[in-house]
Amino acid sequence: MAIKSVLLGILAALFFSLTFLLNEINLHAAGDWVWVSTLRYLWMLPMIAMLAYVPQVKANFRKVWLAIKDAPFYWLLWSNVCFVLFYVPLTWAAQFLPGWLVSSLWQLTIIFGVLTTPLMKVTDSSGVSHRLQIPRNKLKWMVIIIIGIAMTTIQTTGFAGFNHKFWFAVIAILIAAICYPLGNRQIGVRYPDFNGLEKVFGMLIATYPTFILLAIIGYLRSGLPNHTTLLSTFTVALSSGVIATVLFFQATAMAARNMEVLATVEATQSFEVIFTVLLGVLFLNHALPTHIQLLGLLVMILGIVGINLTRKRRY
Repeated sequence: MAIKSVLLGILAALFFSLTFLLNEINLHAAGDWVWVSTLRYLWMLPMIAMLAYVPQVKANFRKVWLAIKDAPFYWLLWSNVCFVLFYVPLTWAAQFLPGWLVSSLWQLTIIFGVLTTPLMKVTDSSGVSHRLQIPRNKLKWMVIIIIGIAMTTIQTTGFAGFNHKFWFAVIAILIAAICYPLGNRQIGVRYPDFNGLEKVFGMLIATYPTFILLAIIGYLRSGLPNHTTLLSTFTVALSSGVIATVLFFQATAMAARNMEVLATVEATQSFEVIFTVLLGVLFLNHALPTHIQLLGLLVMILGIVGINLTRKRRY
């Protein structure tokens, strides 16, 4: 089960990496970042809803509706944290940073995925509620991942590139990196029996009013979206929004009762930066990574492998 969930996480990373490439293309083609961040999720809901008519898809959307009706505020809060406060800041930051750098900095979500663990409570078999603890044996590997991210970031921008726009973009990515695992975990802990598709459907329902409001803001800012924005956001919605999100949420749902495996699944998202580099070289004519960038990637991979191999000690 652990190996399968990790492999699903890596596959999800491949589809997630398309987001950074397509957003870079879109924003360079004069696309409005508000429309770019909004249309993805407006496309996603009908896509997910149509999956309900596929016989092979195992999802009980009626169960999700009942869960939302039973705890509407909970769903509104954590779904907006996970989807809105993740993708809106990430897309805004993409205006100022190349897709490669956004992807590198986004890997900080691994660190925050582990550090937000104490914010969650679980109830054991005896009915006692307690807060989860940070798996301390993973901390050294988290530091190694941070070093790898720093090496690729500095080499990409140079110290002279650290202007105020850079730091605002970094703060936006930090917000996204914290909110995505936090919202996902809060929904997963309360509804551990929901599969990935059911979680995505419920969170889309809960965030749709927010994205409709953002669409109105986008229209007031720049009018209707252009054809490039429509096509690219549709592709992102299908590949990253539906395929990757369902795969990743399914992987985290499989590991929801084991925080060690869950942290490992979240760590697989570091492969996004590797896929982004490769796809950028192949399809966007990006320059090949420098020696320091490659070394940074290797250091990052070392951190990922270390987290995967680390197991909870038994005393």
